[in-house]
Amino acid sequence: MSIPRPVRLLPVLVASVLVSSAGAQLLGTPAQTLAQPVLKGMAVSGNVARQGTTTITLDTAGGYVVGVLTDAASLDDLARGVGAGWGLDAANLPKLKGNLSNPQLLTAARAGFVDLTDDAGTDLIALKVTGEGSATRYQAYVAVNIWPDSAFPATKAVTGKATAPVTLRVFSDFQCPYCKQMWDTAMPAWRKDSATYRVMHYEFPLSFHRNAQGAAEASECALAQGKFWPFADQLFANYQSWTPLDPKDAPAKYAGYAKAAGLDTAAFKACVGQRTFRSSVEAQVQAGLKVNVQGTPTVYLNGLKLSNYADAQEVARARAVTTAQPSAASLIEERLKSFR
Repeated sequence: MSIPRPVRLLPVLVASVLVSSAGAQLLGTPAQTLAQPVLKGMAVSGNVARQGTTTITLDTAGGYVVGVLTDAASLDDLARGVGAGWGLDAANLPKLKGNLSNPQLLTAARAGFVDLTDDAGTDLIALKVTGEGSATRYQAYVAVNIWPDSAFPATKAVTGKATAPVTLRVFSDFQCPYCKQMWDTAMPAWRKDSATYRVMHYEFPLSFHRNAQGAAEASECALAQGKFWPFADQLFANYQSWTPLDPKDAPAKYAGYAKAAGLDTAAFKACVGQRTFRSSVEAQVQAGLKVNVQGTPTVYLNGLKLSNYADAQEVARARAVTTAQPSAASLIEERLKSFR
């Protein structure tokens, strides 16, 4: 889905009240969400909680809550609904209400808008205000953020079947020790189960890793010869050998890894020496920033950003909500139409 950004008040609003996303109820079960103390006293029927003229509706996919819609006559109740979506305790609601009362925010909400809630880009919020005086109604929708395929650039660094139900988009840095850990642990299983996982690799060399840019460009040279994966395997297998080197000395090592990976080494050396894919690597970094990549490795499962790719429960939950019928993305997009 596209994320229009007509106002930049929300990151400030969220940062000032949401201390940690660890307790957030999004992607929890409906029972967990509805049992929160902030909803005490509300009558529950199915996935809907009501009290007076306030209605809080849970959108679920694959058995998990992917969005919380609040329709209320007061900012107090609006805060309760938003707080339930974020897993806030009652002590935080007054502060949240104060932020929701921001005059600029309420003015912008007259037109309705949608925005990401934080720099990580994992959740979004939509707000809309209608009516005047005692007839004023407030609507809020908090939901997980699922990036569409169109948000990511095309890449030929792909393994796995096109029919695989799970697409993993991995932003990685060859000099990042955590990326090596991923390559040594999770990646072999993903690549082996090609019927389940389709893995797409994107370059995201971090500026403080002095050989990361060069290694990324070298891997793109290998990709040009259809040998990205065996060359990447060589880079990570020999991690301790090339990462400490002065950047001017690293290309000699890359050439050796290229030979071991079965590349035409003369063409590879020319490609690396001419920095043929420098702009391609930089474009992938910029694309990563647009989908809120903040570090490496960052993994998206069917467009849903994972906080821990090694957490089997999180992976299973992400798969459940993104492959359900209807999917989380379609449910959320349908809700957002009324806020635009």
